[in-house]
Amino acid sequence: MKHIIGVSPAYFISRFGNRFSPVDMAAGLKELAEMGFQGFQLEVFHRDTLDSWLGSGASLVRRASEDLGLRATQFVAHFMMEAFSNREALSSDAGIEEMPAVLEIVGRYDECGIVTVPVGAFAAPQIPGTAECREFFDRCADKMRALLAMVTGAGRRMALEVLPSALIGGTDGFMGLCDRLGTADLGLNFDTGHAWAAKENLYLIPGKLGRRIAGTHLCDNFGYENLSLRPGAGSIDWPRLIEILLQSGYDGAFDIEIICAPETAQDEYSKARRYIASLLSHALGSS
Repeated sequence: MKHIIGVSPAYFISRFGNRFSPVDMAAGLKELAEMGFQGFQLEVFHRDTLDSWLGSGASLVRRASEDLGLRATQFVAHFMMEAFSNREALSSDAGIEEMPAVLEIVGRYDECGIVTVPVGAFAAPQIPGTAECREFFDRCADKMRALLAMVTGAGRRMALEVLPSALIGGTDGFMGLCDRLGTADLGLNFDTGHAWAAKENLYLIPGKLGRRIAGTHLCDNFGYENLSLRPGAGSIDWPRLIEILLQSGYDGAFDIEIICAPETAQDEYSKARRYIASLLSHALGSS
């Protein structure tokens, strides 16, 4: 899968809205193949659509991707974000209950080795105390441990996508969680837009994480709002970042993430693919 250029689920969201169906995804795959993409990320955005994927949906997309020669690079369980959103969710079985269904879907894609669990903003109490914060982290770690065991037991790798204001708290928080779990198996889906908007130093993250970077959501913004703009349309230094990623040993997919209007999606993604391809070509040619 070395140097595949693909798309995150944001392509299907931009084209069809966040309630996109398996039929929509299959139609989108044809567009992506025509644009020259090689991979795509699976996603279930809403929990109530799981059944449509467990039925004929996953097989429909599987057939379409095989016919077009596209690889599923990871599965993003977007709806699991809710499982880490507040105190009550942390104490519940949310996420754990749905993981068997996620793994059943992923099981139809032999090449899809990564299951990504997004961790979004956490609704903290008005005045949280030290003991409460420790309790939140403990509950989060317990749930992550259970999910990790399920994913690795199914022969896949689990990765997190850390959004701004998440309980885990950026790259260093992710590393702290890994230390707490005592595992080298947990990976990070490197979303450049989230990290840049959260004021992280993007250019240190590949060196800090090394092989823990399991996948990418390559998007841009100006470092103060969590936007998903086309790479090159914000303030990230992309030539530098791509070279750093390669030097860190990353050999996974370079998956682009842009949220835009439906009528501009194909143009925006085409421009982004050409841009990332040129940066990879230059970086590899000069190495």
